[in-house]
Amino acid sequence: MNPTESTCAVIAGKLSKLPPFGPAVLKLLSISVDDESVLESYEEVFKSDPALTAELLVMANSAAFAGRSHVETIGVAIRYLGPERVRSMAATSALRSHTRRGQPDEYLASVWAHSIAAAVVAEALGNACGRRGLYTLGLTHDLGRLGLFLVGGQPYAEQLSKEFQDIEQANQVERDLFGMTHCQAGALVAAAWGFPESLAACMGEHHVMPAGGDPRGLIVTACRMADSLGFPEVPLSEAPGWPELNPALEHFTQLEPEALWDDITRRITDLS
Repeated sequence: MNPTESTCAVIAGKLSKLPPFGPAVLKLLSISVDDESVLESYEEVFKSDPALTAELLVMANSAAFAGRSHVETIGVAIRYLGPERVRSMAATSALRSHTRRGQPDEYLASVWAHSIAAAVVAEALGNACGRRGLYTLGLTHDLGRLGLFLVGGQPYAEQLSKEFQDIEQANQVERDLFGMTHCQAGALVAAAWGFPESLAACMGEHHVMPAGGDPRGLIVTACRMADSLGFPEVPLSEAPGWPELNPALEHFTQLEPEALWDDITRRITDLS
């Protein structure tokens, strides 16, 4: 029997009260990287969160980014790394904390891997298309799954760890359990956490290709490419085929499956 409307209301209420990303991360995600005062705004946010500031400085002084001089201040670190990389770092740190609550969990590990994969692919697609900021959209698109797990616990994880023919079959299991899919749950979480529309749209609708030049289309494609590369949202009986890309993107070597797989596995290892 499908959940009653009252049960759905209870689930929606629980989702709206989930422990959010920290205030500093939420504030960073709400600031447009195209804002003229983004650097100053970011600096003020980091001043309110010592732990996040520590991560920022560690990243700025890491082997991957280290320059000739040691980076010691928030402002220099933000300018050195750039606002989009800083925002991505903060969102990645917050998601990692949420997927590692309590004991290690295989289902949460799969959510983490798919999120990183989609983020890496989205970033590559964005670079090829001249669109910035897609890493964070790819990273957070599946937060509805995390929300349903935090509400439903291991019974939900066990049901979603089974093998499915396609994503719609998995979505139906969620409807049977909660009266909503992870996409609908994602929209509730985005609203409860005060996420900007760009993030909320991807969390709520990342399985339907939009019309026109909506950047969400690149997130839909990135999600499908992550599935095809072996980092699926849910276990599938057969790996989906590689989505058809715009012919104009064919000469971008960073979009080749082997290159993307290498980048994804490296990022997951580096962030472990």
